[in-house]
Amino acid sequence: MPSRKQLRPKADFGRALQVLRAARGVTQEDMLFATSRRHISRVEQGHQLPSIRTIEGLAESLQIHPMTLIAAAYCQGLEPASFDEIIKTMTADLQALTLG
Repeated sequence: MPSRKQLRPKADFGRALQVLRAARGVTQEDMLFATSRRHISRVEQGHQLPSIRTIEGLAESLQIHPMTLIAAAYCQGLEPASFDEIIKTMTADLQALTLG
């Protein structure tokens, strides 16, 4: 597993939201109970970051777990290998926290 110094996470939450929204066939209007259309647009453009509550609402609109949405923001190209690496890192972090 790469060291923390090798992992330089850069989230692209807006792009992940756009890709997952398109994959689910969900429009910005379908997500209005989570936040305003303007806010969704600004998040997707990278001008704003959503709060945890907003992430939960957006994930609910997409019918996915909020951590899936957050993890997708850190994945290069949303490729399975990228997800696998994120999951391995998260698992190691959580094990270290609970065992330490």
